[in-house]
Amino acid sequence: MQPLNEDGEPEKKKRALPKKEKSVLQGKLTKLAVQIGRAGTNRQSGDWVFSLVMSALTVIILITRFLIDTFWIQGLPWLQECVSIYVQFLVKFFIIGVTVLVVAVPEGLPLAVTISLAYSVKKMMKDNNLVRHLDACETMGNATAICSDKTGTLTMNRMTVVQAYIAGRHFKRVPEPDLIPTKILDLLILGIGVNCAYTTKIMPPEREGGLPRQVGNKTECALLGLSLDLNRDYQNVRNEIPEEKLFKVYTFNSVRKSMSTVLKNFDRSYRMFSKGAAEILLKKCCKILTASGEAKVFKPKDREHLVKNVIESMASEGLRTICLAYRDFPITDGEPDWDNEAEILTRLTCIAVVGIEDPVRPEVPEAIRKCQRAGITVRMVTGDNINTARAIATKCGILQPGDDFLCIEGKEFNQRIRNELGEIEQERIDKIWPKLRVLARSSPMDKHTLVKG
Repeated sequence: MQPLNEDGEPEKKKRALPKKEKSVLQGKLTKLAVQIGRAGTNRQSGDWVFSLVMSALTVIILITRFLIDTFWIQGLPWLQECVSIYVQFLVKFFIIGVTVLVVAVPEGLPLAVTISLAYSVKKMMKDNNLVRHLDACETMGNATAICSDKTGTLTMNRMTVVQAYIAGRHFKRVPEPDLIPTKILDLLILGIGVNCAYTTKIMPPEREGGLPRQVGNKTECALLGLSLDLNRDYQNVRNEIPEEKLFKVYTFNSVRKSMSTVLKNFDRSYRMFSKGAAEILLKKCCKILTASGEAKVFKPKDREHLVKNVIESMASEGLRTICLAYRDFPITDGEPDWDNEAEILTRLTCIAVVGIEDPVRPEVPEAIRKCQRAGITVRMVTGDNINTARAIATKCGILQPGDDFLCIEGKEFNQRIRNELGEIEQERIDKIWPKLRVLARSSPMDKHTLVKG
């Protein structure tokens, strides 16, 4: 049975609107308002006796204070001509008593909170921060920890290749093209041209004397800039091999931390170019190009030597290290299984390792110092090499010399916070969290776990 309305039609049930939860500040102020209301205007319970007593007591105290101060402490005599002045004071005290009795303090507090939050939103707008909800200002005000990415947040996100390991030599600055064997240089430029997104480009500066504009992925922009620094135009490669002629592209992801592009040659063989995190991609290399331009066997001890003397050296200076490699698939080996990425991305030949600089934003160190003085802990969460992350964190002021703080990789982080069954335990996170300052080589899931914990 449903009740009928005036037109004789069944009434539609009204949907219960979800009750909006109060923020922390609103909850505290509501509690304070109730307490003040009980001491001032206890109208909710209908008990006016306590309110009248408080109001009368206020008037009595004010009158008593006035009499003592005027006639006893100051010693002034009672004057008939001053009666009107005495009456004015009594009226003022009476008004204050009435105010205590009837003023609506509980209704005024939420309004004051809303106005203050709106003012905060306006101030944040001046800092180019768009706030959609007023409660966000309150949340920001209660923040005690900030987990920040590195690239583009702490750094300027304008990357440039400043060091390179090519043909068995470690160049502390971009080498002249004459110092690189032609075969290696041709492979390097071809690999950069086809194995960077075709939407990534280096554009002319907007005004004369300015820096070239980097459009697209900034790491790829740095590699394209290296091509130009070596007096080779990557666009010529792209004109010769347009994007639709690429046989297959393995796009970058956070698991393998590399990107690969496969080209099909005229003899139906294949050549794949890869780029990615240096210490990860080097493990997949079995050969390396030498000063003669030929490939030699890349043994584990050679890899350890390269990592220790080149990659760690670059990373300690805050450089992002990228390995560039390739692999040939001869026609005699048959058609490769392109879906088996683990097999495809092996037996590579290392072309070069480059160090990419991304300068720290000038305003970041001072901003972090202000956060630390305010009691806010700043943590860096990045996908970069741990040595690179540690160097940048030191430049920013997140890490100080002599501090006893944790600087770990995502793999170790997961091992520490998970039990034997692979489940995350809050107790384990609580042990790491207070001292953790840098989380390197972290995946998106690691970042989510850290913030959620």
